[in-house]
Amino acid sequence: MKKIVIDGNNFNNEEGFYEEIDRLLTSDLDFTTGHNLNAFLDILRGGFGVHEYGEPLKITWINASKSREDLGYDETLRHWEKILTRCHPSNVAGVKKKIEDAKSHQGKTLFDTITGIIVDNDDEDFHWELEISE
Repeated sequence: MKKIVIDGNNFNNEEGFYEEIDRLLTSDLDFTTGHNLNAFLDILRGGFGVHEYGEPLKITWINASKSREDLGYDETLRHWEKILTRCHPSNVAGVKKKIEDAKSHQGKTLFDTITGIIVDNDDEDFHWELEISE
């Protein structure tokens, strides 16, 4: 099982998180990865130079309390406002609802969404573990 450590001290926003993931889970690529949640899921699956496609992955997230704050409602609001500028018209109402939720400190934060992608994986071909260290 491949092991990586995400250090919340190494980033303070969504873009920084993706840069940290690139640093930890990609190597010698001749292209730039997408910095979005779908690309994050693809990178977790492997095959980007650090672990093989489908290889189990144990993720330890240290300084997670800092990440929980950095990727909290303010960054979640920025995330959804960015999505709103390029989403399909049929998704506008749903994205606007996410924006209102973030403004009201309701619903999932970006941190919750990211950790949920790791923990709630239900694809039997992939296995990831997450350990949170505040």
